Amino acid sequence: MGRMKIFLLMFLFVFAAMFGCSSDEEKKVAFLEKGNAYFEKGEYKSAELEFKNAIQIDSKYIEAQTKLGETQLKLGNPQGAFMSYSMVALLDPDNIGAQLKLGTFYLLGNKLKESRKKVDAILSKEPNNIEALFLLAGIMERERNLDEAASILQKILSLDDRQTRAYLGIFRLLTRQGKPVEAEKILKHAITKSPEDINLHLALFRFYIQNKAYDLAEAEIKKTIDLNPKNTDLYIALGNFYYRKNNLDKAETAYLKAIESDPNNIKPYMVMAGFYNAIGNQDKTLSMYQKALELQPKDIRIMDSIVRFYVKNKKIEDAEKYITKVLNQSPKYFPARMLKGELFILKHKYEEAIVIFNQLIKEEPRSDRAHYYKGVAHLGNGETRIAKPALGKAVELNPKFIKAKLLLAEIYLHEHDFDMAQQESRGVLKIEPENYQAKLVLGNAYMYQKKVEKAQEVFESLIKLEPENPEGYFRLGLLLRLLKEYDLALTNLNKAMSINPKLMDVFTNIILVHAAKKDFETALLMCDDQLKNVQDEPVSKSILHNLKGELYLAQLKTTDAEESFKAALKENPNFPQPYYTLAKIYLMEKQQDKAIDQYKAILEKNPNQAGPHMLLGTIYDAQKRFDLAEKHYSTALDISPDFFPAANNLAYLLAKQDKNMNKALSLAQKAKEALPDDPKVMDTLGFIYYKKGLYDSAIAEFTDSLKKIPDNAMVRFHLGLTYYNKGDKDRAKTELKKALDLDQNFDKADEARQLLKGL
Repeated sequence: MGRMKIFLLMFLFVFAAMFGCSSDEEKKVAFLEKGNAYFEKGEYKSAELEFKNAIQIDSKYIEAQTKLGETQLKLGNPQGAFMSYSMVALLDPDNIGAQLKLGTFYLLGNKLKESRKKVDAILSKEPNNIEALFLLAGIMERERNLDEAASILQKILSLDDRQTRAYLGIFRLLTRQGKPVEAEKILKHAITKSPEDINLHLALFRFYIQNKAYDLAEAEIKKTIDLNPKNTDLYIALGNFYYRKNNLDKAETAYLKAIESDPNNIKPYMVMAGFYNAIGNQDKTLSMYQKALELQPKDIRIMDSIVRFYVKNKKIEDAEKYITKVLNQSPKYFPARMLKGELFILKHKYEEAIVIFNQLIKEEPRSDRAHYYKGVAHLGNGETRIAKPALGKAVELNPKFIKAKLLLAEIYLHEHDFDMAQQESRGVLKIEPENYQAKLVLGNAYMYQKKVEKAQEVFESLIKLEPENPEGYFRLGLLLRLLKEYDLALTNLNKAMSINPKLMDVFTNIILVHAAKKDFETALLMCDDQLKNVQDEPVSKSILHNLKGELYLAQLKTTDAEESFKAALKENPNFPQPYYTLAKIYLMEKQQDKAIDQYKAILEKNPNQAGPHMLLGTIYDAQKRFDLAEKHYSTALDISPDFFPAANNLAYLLAKQDKNMNKALSLAQKAKEALPDDPKVMDTLGFIYYKKGLYDSAIAEFTDSLKKIPDNAMVRFHLGLTYYNKGDKDRAKTELKKALDLDQNFDKADEARQLLKGL
């Protein structure tokens, strides 16, 4: 009986082992086949997952490792592909294909010794291996041994005189050596050998374009089309040629011919959609995408393009519908989930976006875009400290990721880390020497460091780069205004206004220059003239009335100033600045009680007015009667929930008393969304970030505020206080001193002096 039990157990064990092995073998093959199917459809993320599943069952599964390498190349993940091919080479050292791939990776990574080692190993076994010879020629070219490279390519042609890549390689070498006649000759010879090879004709076509022989280029591509009338790529090349020449009608005709030559091919429809999108014809763009989708209704790449079209054109609801459609069809489709995260950012749903990007990064840690958008989402959420490493990781993964580098440069600029701002912007300029935004950041960093000559040089280069862009003139004018070179400042600011007469930032600086020159009459006349130009724009009119009020106040004409500030509020009740200044006037003239009685009388007649409650709150706030101030700000918000000046003031009041900080943050964020350019709102949000210990975010807000109101002592104090608590004593000292230089008696002057003593 005991023996029978032992025998039965052994039988079951062997049976289970055989069955399990058979099952694993079937599973890994099934995963491979499924991965191949996805690969053929271009769904590379899904294919990658299946190949990884097969390898998880059998890490020595060479076919799956090879396909995984191919897939990772398609996904733009060379590191992953390198690892896969390395595994294949380890499992099968005689696998020439894998060794060639590794040699190519080393060449692309400029590791020429490692690449040469692989090539020599292959050629020692197969001296006439054409792919290895091509790789060797590439190594020689990288080493600038152009004659040797040409000799190897000639050897390839001696082995097979129809190797068009060899002709193209020799053509490239001759071009590099500045021998255009010989280069053209070799291409024409290659065409006689392989007249059917379209790549040769296209190379000659591009050669003529590069040498500005446009007639010859056009003739060559047309001749090639005559030989290959059904080739859509040739019509597309012709269309692109006409597009670059700005001959849009001929470009459109060529693209339509591409569709006509192969109406069941989606590529020309997609190219045509791109053309219409570039020239701003949204209806035709969408029509082309829809036609492509009719041909391939389940092609996720087309849907992806449609979603991106909707996102670009801010048609968020339409984009969401398509993303839902894509994800219903393929729930794990990486690009669609990426876009869903981008949409959350556009809708200011930063927390939801962060959740998505964290998941994407978990699945694909080397996705530079996922790290980038994670950084953008954290930045939107006011979490600069978390945003920076995410953006830094995006740059680490893709050193040429310009958007990520620019955003980092902007962050460093806002934080007054001017050296890092310069480093990032210079990094962009190494990749794109004429990048406007990078130059702008660099110039601003120089300006804030008072490196006047360097800043001026950069701003002048902006003007040269884009003479019809007002930004360069504005920045140069701002720099000259700070240097008190008022006439030159006006020349540049007026030029900016002539390009765009409705730029209120520029106009405000023009008025400030005239005020600095004590030329109040000219400034007031200019405000009146500008009011005529913006009759249908209440926000601009409000800014102009506020400017007039400030000009009258500078002349101590308080009655005229009061009328102007009231006019500003009549045009735009959501403009905070006039409320502050009116309260300041009443306090200055010791008419607070009179003003309070006036506003109370107004509310007795009609209590459902947010404006008088706002003004009462502002006056009580200035009197430090915080309970009454809070009551009136809250009442103003009860009457009008979108009355953002009250939201901003209540947020600041709560933060000042360390009361209900979460409510304060929520109110301040809402005010910032509604009034993104208001410096007082930036100061409030920065102050709340400071109180919550989010020092980098606070510094960014204070810095933005000071761009608008550089002479505000309180904002300078807040910035200095933040640097002090962050441990940056030098910057703290600089800002606190500036605050006291601006106003020895501002509300926090004693505290500033006390901090400076400690420093």
